[in-house]
Amino acid sequence: MTEQDKHITHIADLIIAELTGKIDDAGRNELENWKHETPEHLRLYNLYQSPDFIARKFEFIKEYSAIEAYQEFTGRVKQAKHRKRTLALYRYVAAVVLLFVLSGSFYFFHDTKDESIAFVQKIQPGSCKAILTEPDGTKIDISDTTFLAFVQKSVMSRKNEEEKEVVETLYHTITIPRGGEYDLLLSDGSRLRMNSESEIRVPVTFEKGQREVFMKGEIYFDIVRDSLAPFVVHTHQGDIRVLGTSFNVSIYEDEGSCHATLVEGRVEVNDKVNGEKVVLTPGKQALLQGKEMTVREVNTKLYTLWRLDRFTFASEDMEGVIRKLSRWYNVEFFFSNPSMKQKRFTGSLPKYADICQVLKMIEMTTDVKFEIKENTIIIR
Repeated sequence: MTEQDKHITHIADLIIAELTGKIDDAGRNELENWKHETPEHLRLYNLYQSPDFIARKFEFIKEYSAIEAYQEFTGRVKQAKHRKRTLALYRYVAAVVLLFVLSGSFYFFHDTKDESIAFVQKIQPGSCKAILTEPDGTKIDISDTTFLAFVQKSVMSRKNEEEKEVVETLYHTITIPRGGEYDLLLSDGSRLRMNSESEIRVPVTFEKGQREVFMKGEIYFDIVRDSLAPFVVHTHQGDIRVLGTSFNVSIYEDEGSCHATLVEGRVEVNDKVNGEKVVLTPGKQALLQGKEMTVREVNTKLYTLWRLDRFTFASEDMEGVIRKLSRWYNVEFFFSNPSMKQKRFTGSLPKYADICQVLKMIEMTTDVKFEIKENTIIIR
C-alpha cells in the first residue's frame, strides 16, 4: 500500500469514528484540518453526511453484498427491535458505505499523482450518440434528440414484373457507435434504451397486428402491451415474443454468449439454432452459449443497471469487464499478460466517471494494473 493509500485509509477511519461517535479530540482536530485543506475535501466530507447519498449507496451494497461488512450489518438489522436503535444503525450503515466507496470517490475529487495509472489524457465516458439511416439510405445524426418518434408511413407500393402491386415495409435503422447510448421511442409508445455498438431496424410505423424489430448489440425494452399485436424481437440467434413487458437482450458478436433477461411480464424465447422454445418469468434469463440454451434465475439488476448510472459485475472475468469498458469509453485495451484475462471482478463502477477513476477502483480490489498510452490502455 502506498503512503497515499494509507493516508486515505486513515481519513476514512476518522470519518467512520465520527459517524459512530468514537472519535477522540485529536482525531476530530485532524479531521477538521483535513476538511478545510481544500474545497474538494470539504465537498467530499459533506457528501458522505448526506442521507440521500448513503441511502443510494446502501441499496447497492444490499443488492450485491459487495463487502463482508454488510454481513455484520444485516445481522444487526435483524436484532433491531426498538426505534431507539435507529440512529445507531444509520451510523453503522454510513460507516459500511464509507468503507466501500471512499477510496474510489476520493480519487474522483482529488488530483492524485499515483503513477500506477498514467494520466496522460482525460478519456471521457460515453454520451448520447445515434445515427438514423432512412429507408432511402440517407444518414442523419440524431444524437441531440433524446427520443425519436417515427411518424412517417411504413409502406410503399410498387409494381413487379407482372404489373401486380407489391407492398413493401419501410425500415429505419438506428445505429449506436462505440462510446454512445440512446433512448428510443417507437410509434406504439414502447421505449428502448440502446447500449454502445448496438443497432435496431424498425418499421417507420407499425402496421395493424404487427410489431417486429431486428437488433444486435444490447437493448433494454419497455414494451407497451397490445394483445392484438405481440412484439417480436428478431436476432441472428433467436426470436423473443412478448405481449407487454420489460426485458434486456444482449447479443454482441464478440461475446462468447448471448442472453435475454426478463424484468417484468412474460416472454417466449425461440432458439433458432436448436429450434427450442422456452417461456421466461420475471427474474429468469435465457442464456445461449454455443449451441446450448439454458434458463437460470438471476439478479436482473446485474444485467439492467447499465441503462442507468452503474456497471455491475458479479465474479466476471476481466476480459468481459474490459469489453464493456472498451465499448463505453471507445478505447482499446491490450493484455500484456494474458493470464489477467481470467482474473475475476465483483463490484459496481460509476458509468459517467473519468476512466482513470474507474481503473483505479478495479486496481484497488484486484492485482490488475493499468497504464494509459494515448487511446490504448495496457493491462499488466
